[in-house]
Amino acid sequence: MAADSRLSHHIFGTPGSGRLVVLVGAGIGVALDPLPVETAARDICVLAVALGDATMEDPGGYGSETPAEQTASWLAQLIRQTLEQTAAESEQRATTAGLVIYGRAVDVALRAVVELGDAIDRLALIGVAAPQEPLDRDDLAALIAGVNAKALVMNGQRVEGAAAAAAAWYRDHLPSARVEMVPEASELSLSAVWGRVLSHVAPGTIRR
Repeated sequence: MAADSRLSHHIFGTPGSGRLVVLVGAGIGVALDPLPVETAARDICVLAVALGDATMEDPGGYGSETPAEQTASWLAQLIRQTLEQTAAESEQRATTAGLVIYGRAVDVALRAVVELGDAIDRLALIGVAAPQEPLDRDDLAALIAGVNAKALVMNGQRVEGAAAAAAAWYRDHLPSARVEMVPEASELSLSAVWGRVLSHVAPGTIRR
């Protein structure tokens, strides 16, 4: 299956770098570099993918593959293709990537992680909410139980306890996850934590 052209994506950073970082979020703003000074400080290539609301729908009783499931497959294919291109262009022959998931894209992006398997070695979940319905929680928990990527979950502390509970849910259901709560933050922005996020998903890439 070819990657769907409806997925809006943009590449920034250092083309041909041996370390690929994938950023996935909702809304066209995600396709922009969150903090160019932090990105430029590292030898990384960033693939930013912006998902629209229609591509993340997962209605019950849909009868066939839901839009969210289709988007997850398309996203996985796009990441595979970009990894192959990165490996071809880089002397380091990279075979794995780090994935940053922002906000409402968490369900779709985690489905893609499961499909990609060991191709994703590091995960960062930023400003995410836990599934709301019990059945959705059970389904996602079962889906991500085998994810081996080292995961970092970051939420803001000032969200009336909901952010802490959401972060704890992902910590409890991703096999290798830890939580960092950001003080004095409510709705966490990517730019506020981009440097910390890159240190996790792209370690050892600071330019000398």
